[in-house]
Amino acid sequence: MEVLSIPKGLSARERGRVHGEHFRARIHEIAQIRLELALTQGKFASSMEVLETARLHLPVLEGFDAPLHEELLGIAEGADLDPAKAVVLNHYTDLKDVDPRRLDPSKGGEGTGNEDEDCSAILAGTPEGVYRAQTWDMHGSVEPYVFLLSLPEHDGRPALHTFTITGCLALAGMNARGVGVTINNLKSHDARVGVVWPALVRRMLAEDNASAAKHVLMTAPMSSGHHYAISDGERGYGVETSGEKKAVIFDATFATEPGALLLHTNHCLDPGVASVSWVSDWSTSYDRHDWLSHSVEARALEGRDDLWSRLATHDGYPRSVCTHMATDEKPHAMKTCGAMLCDFGARTLYAHHGCIHGVKPTAYGFEGA
Repeated sequence: MEVLSIPKGLSARERGRVHGEHFRARIHEIAQIRLELALTQGKFASSMEVLETARLHLPVLEGFDAPLHEELLGIAEGADLDPAKAVVLNHYTDLKDVDPRRLDPSKGGEGTGNEDEDCSAILAGTPEGVYRAQTWDMHGSVEPYVFLLSLPEHDGRPALHTFTITGCLALAGMNARGVGVTINNLKSHDARVGVVWPALVRRMLAEDNASAAKHVLMTAPMSSGHHYAISDGERGYGVETSGEKKAVIFDATFATEPGALLLHTNHCLDPGVASVSWVSDWSTSYDRHDWLSHSVEARALEGRDDLWSRLATHDGYPRSVCTHMATDEKPHAMKTCGAMLCDFGARTLYAHHGCIHGVKPTAYGFEGA
């Protein structure tokens, strides 16, 4: 898996510039792909309206976390990219849920729906330890842009590894203090302008423990829906969100609940969040959740390798947990573009780029851990 390690001692803007300059060509490519997808799959009347709506998120991000705002601007500078396009690249799944008519009733087009984001995730206490893992399933055209971003300790925040794409602050990851965050996309009817969600993942990964990371999430101004799973190996949380709602659906202390288990795909488990959310007719979310549920009911998870293998299954292919809905004719349909796993006992992140069926992930540890 390709890795970009940011040097120590840089400012937030400089960190972003290194990222942007290193991946300049690929950042432009994926930003354009996502701009076009946001237009066709969202409710925007024009590309200009997509960018206008994206730009509204920048002051929210600056108020939420100034260093991450600076880093995003640095990525845009390094890549010679309009900052609004950097927001589209980062915030794509939430942005296309935003209806411009909610912001201004005179605006907005008719979206065609979307079929390009799903993930399967497990947070589990097992006989070998506590693990958190997910597939990252997205429009298949994004797979060439996946990489691992490794950041040193900075701004008083711990070092971290994040599974992400070129130009993006984070998708999921783990920090050197042992805090891990993973995500599942949820589609929301109440989407609004809010914090750019990859910045929220990064901000949670700035914390020393899962409880503090959860507090960041519960007080953040959301834009649209995700399920966030947060753990440090001692505590574990699952929180579903929409643009305006949040619900804690999982709260476990693994010392007293050693077999605690959270399975999540891309439909809501909380009725309140579900009331403002929706699932595409073509989604594989229920198929994947059912397969994982039946799998762990038939045989309890044993540990890290077993957990990885459950996510890597091709049972039910192409609607399998390791999914392959994208084709040459439908390159933007859903595909497992990679996966990551947090081993909390070893403070190590495991990751792989691309289909994970039959492959072992690469381990990424932390200096001095």
